[in-house]
Amino acid sequence: MLADALHNMHGRRLHGFAILITLGDELAAERATGRALAAGARQATEPGQPKRIAAWLRARTLRDLSRWQRRKSIPTLVRRDVLASLGVDDVIFQALAAMSLRARAVLVASTVERFALTDIETIISSPPTATRRAVADARARYLRVAGDEPGSWPDTQGLHQQGELAKRVEAVVSRAMSADRGLG
Repeated sequence: MLADALHNMHGRRLHGFAILITLGDELAAERATGRALAAGARQATEPGQPKRIAAWLRARTLRDLSRWQRRKSIPTLVRRDVLASLGVDDVIFQALAAMSLRARAVLVASTVERFALTDIETIISSPPTATRRAVADARARYLRVAGDEPGSWPDTQGLHQQGELAKRVEAVVSRAMSADRGLG
């Protein structure tokens, strides 16, 4: 019952996070998400359970995916199609593909999901100063590749102020975490 509740509360968003940071590797995302949710359910019954479970689940997913190697057997076109269904266009894909797994996780957690710095510290297992630097570096790297393309996401200068861009990012997140993408 606890596992079902955890899955219902966090499964779709966690799966969306994993899909984005694996650049559309659905199998790796599903496996990592499933393992994180199972570990989260076990952890929740232990004393000293994680206080901020959403960040803990992402940390667990990222740790699992750190051992993952981008499979060359998945054609780029397939990856792009998976991500296009989430609203990720070619500019965004190229920018994300130019980043490391960790940097993608930082970018998605900070800019797309808008986690607080303390949660990002948990996600990447890093102290505050290093986490702030990681967020700034990930955003800078993304912008170097994405450039000033109109509508490219994320807008690191005014995400929270720009209603239209924020709506677009929310739409990407919503599609990434939609119910029709089950965890198998």
